[in-house]
Amino acid sequence: MGNKKSRIKTSWLKKEIRQLYPAPCPEKKEDFLREFSYPAASKWEVIQIQMGYIRKSVWILSLLLVGAVLAAGESGWWSGTSYDVLWRLSGIMPILAVLVVTETFRSSVYGMAEMEMAAKHYLPQVLLIRMGIIGTVDFLLILLGIPFVVKEGTVGIFRTLVYLLAPYLCTCALSLQIQKCQRGRDTLWSCICCGLLVSGMNLISRIIQDKIYDIGIFYLWICGLLLLVCFLYRQMKQILHGMEEWEWNLYLTE
Repeated sequence: MGNKKSRIKTSWLKKEIRQLYPAPCPEKKEDFLREFSYPAASKWEVIQIQMGYIRKSVWILSLLLVGAVLAAGESGWWSGTSYDVLWRLSGIMPILAVLVVTETFRSSVYGMAEMEMAAKHYLPQVLLIRMGIIGTVDFLLILLGIPFVVKEGTVGIFRTLVYLLAPYLCTCALSLQIQKCQRGRDTLWSCICCGLLVSGMNLISRIIQDKIYDIGIFYLWICGLLLLVCFLYRQMKQILHGMEEWEWNLYLTE
């Protein structure tokens, strides 16, 4: 508890010092960068580099989670209606979301953010690229699971996509807020607890899943999904532009 108070006090002092003694803007910085000759990496090269940075265990775990649920359903062990398959897939969406956020901010969790800042690429852009790569793969996995839900014709493709994206984006938004307010390895456990909470709420909802997935309240799902998309967009915009509330997490060290 004392260490946490000390870190907060140190962070506050650093923030106050930056405000009282702001660093002078470098003169002719843009002219220097334009004239400086160095091999610039293309966007695709940056993406390839970040793909290599992401741990293989993240890809393997994501594939195993989705594959296990779908394989169990097809084998008859977890056979049931379309709503049952949808419920099971929804239960693992928060776990995939936790993997996205924790892997994206891994350098911050382990106190290595300053090392990444020394690279030539802007750290917030790198983090969003990393998040986009894992998020794209997760979206493909979601699309992979849709045919297993809609094959009976009870639930349509669009509805299934909304039902699966809602818990995924909800967990992403909550985990990003945790990253915004906490630092160090505590954020890892907080994000895991957040994912388990959302997943647990989904598991409990099975007793009323017919009401939750009723077409009559589908508009509420759409409204909630749109709110989550707007909130996530705001969070990513703040990260990209290095807003003050995110600087505490991205740039300050222990």
